[in-house]
Amino acid sequence: MPSAWVHAGIDLIAYGRPYFDLHKEKDKAYELLGPNHRIVDHDWYQTYGRFWNFCEPFPSWIKDILGNEEGADKAEEQMAWIDHDYIDRTWDVLSNSERKYWEGFFAWVLFSSDILKDWAGVDVLNGKIHRVIEGQEIWEECPYTKAEYRRLRRYVEVVKSSDKRLRDILERYRQEKGNLVKEAYSLRIEFVIYNVS
Repeated sequence: MPSAWVHAGIDLIAYGRPYFDLHKEKDKAYELLGPNHRIVDHDWYQTYGRFWNFCEPFPSWIKDILGNEEGADKAEEQMAWIDHDYIDRTWDVLSNSERKYWEGFFAWVLFSSDILKDWAGVDVLNGKIHRVIEGQEIWEECPYTKAEYRRLRRYVEVVKSSDKRLRDILERYRQEKGNLVKEAYSLRIEFVIYNVS
């Protein structure tokens, strides 16, 4: 399973907020159950193959349910809860080296505030999220983003300090930043197209 910080990094990119505590809470049963923890609080994970698959991970009916949530923030939090299970299922099919590659990628993006702003539309330094509301592009104030980002970044710094392989991957990314930025923008375009369609 991906670490809570990987889930939080993905949410920072997707939603502009990491929802770090949500992911830690969702995986809390791991302490007692180990890899079998997904029988607790992982309902979407358990319905893989029946209600969803990798070709259609978020069917239209789930979007309708989320649309009934009270307020955009609550709906977004619920999306983070559900996409946690989707990311877990995706992680299941990756090899250990692929998992480490993606950990490195998300850590690299997390450590690059310019990429977060220009690519993901999250200004972690000023606490703003790029949104399109009623056809208008705006930078929405989100005071939580700054503090949540700092907390997540500090956490990943500790992870990095104890993980030589992750440090090596990040150094490689630093050296190849230009090519990786192009790759990241390409991935973002695919992500946006996939989620809009």
